[in-house]
Amino acid sequence: MAEGRNMPANLLKERLKSGEPTFVFSVRMSRTVNIVSLAQATGYHGLYVDLQHSSISIDTAAQICTTALHSEVTAFVRVPSLEPGLISRVLDAGSQGILAPDIRSAADAKALVKAALIAPKGDRSVGGGIPNPRFRGLSGGALAGAINDATLLIAMIETEEGVAAAADIIGVDGIDAIQIGSNDLTTSMGIPGQYKHERVQEAYRKVIEACKAAGKPLIIGGIRKSDELEPYVRMGAARCYFTGADSVFMVEGAKMFLNEAKNADATITG
Repeated sequence: MAEGRNMPANLLKERLKSGEPTFVFSVRMSRTVNIVSLAQATGYHGLYVDLQHSSISIDTAAQICTTALHSEVTAFVRVPSLEPGLISRVLDAGSQGILAPDIRSAADAKALVKAALIAPKGDRSVGGGIPNPRFRGLSGGALAGAINDATLLIAMIETEEGVAAAADIIGVDGIDAIQIGSNDLTTSMGIPGQYKHERVQEAYRKVIEACKAAGKPLIIGGIRKSDELEPYVRMGAARCYFTGADSVFMVEGAKMFLNEAKNADATITG
């Protein structure tokens, strides 16, 4: 692995900009830094620690994110709210970005930028001891600029209100991408899990058009099956795939190996 500033400070952000296929999963169950090694060994480009839908502590998130800084995996955090203190703490602890749920307006997007970025773009306090080794040798304005450039901010749209405001949201300086949270969006529409419904397709179309006009990516969230992903990728959604959570991987893996053992037993004893 390249060292220091020879490596882009946020590899996932660079891949999103380039349009390369990118694969990410969420961490809800794992509590050790070994999850970073697992992500890299299996070919993932990123992981996010889900503080919205898990009991993981900020300290555990910090250990995972800081470890990822010494790998080629980009680790970031989904926060449960736009509370500035929480956002600042996870970024100071090594998170390379924020995934912010339920953004409904430009005001929400501006609040995210204000909490996550350093002046002049935001209002985040500049803490000492930045853990990212790729900022070695930088200080003052150069360090602040590098931190802002390397911080990935993804605004999640999960309601029809957010869909209607998509152009305003993605137009906020500092927002790098929108992700549609398909589970919450379809639930709020009264059609939970109907990812190919014409209303969902129209929502995706509107948000993708807004993102294209702004020159920023739209990320699909909550959809894993290829036939359900296809219409949105063909519309122009980013080839950035959020494949699921570690807890789901564990359940599906356990089922697969159990079935293999049952089949082996039936073959041996049948």
